[in-house]
Amino acid sequence: MQRAVLVLFLAAASIAAAPSDLWQTLMKGNADFVHGKLLYQHLDQQRDATAEHQHPPVTVLSCADSRVPPELMFDQSVGDLFVIRVAGNVSDPFNLASIEYAVANGWTKMIVVIGHENCGAVKAALSSDPAPSPSLEALILKIRENLGGKKPPLKEAVEMNARATAHELVAKSEIVRKAVADKKVQIVTAYYSFDGKVRRLD
Repeated sequence: MQRAVLVLFLAAASIAAAPSDLWQTLMKGNADFVHGKLLYQHLDQQRDATAEHQHPPVTVLSCADSRVPPELMFDQSVGDLFVIRVAGNVSDPFNLASIEYAVANGWTKMIVVIGHENCGAVKAALSSDPAPSPSLEALILKIRENLGGKKPPLKEAVEMNARATAHELVAKSEIVRKAVADKKVQIVTAYYSFDGKVRRLD
């Protein structure tokens, strides 16, 4: 019972946290991940504490790549993050709707759009090879649009793509735009490298 109460207390504290505090929490978790010190305890209490409601203060839009797990890279657990994953961490009507849902419910105080090292989707967008399917072609064209028709080095392209996606969240969503304008939500772009480190871009 005491552990369940502690989980609820920590969840309430995270809801009230300022964006700067939220980012510091993510970076502390990332440092733990880099050093291989993840500590998942009391998962049963966390499941019980969040069974009837959720209040994740951070929304993460990341790539679907299996090597890019947001909960692990930030050492977060059940109920901590609202995660949307799609190849190339691009914005479309469906994942934008998911983000709007979290913002409209008042949970999200920070949106993190994160690209990553050696992203296959971005690499495909930089290539002249034809896509093997219409849906993959649509994804590639979206990333090329985010790059403004340029073909920079892969790392720079990944960063450009993340920034373009973050910009699009504001440009295409009145819900997100108003929350950002009212300083209720902060948008952060970041880059994940395969040594485990997350680096903030904006």
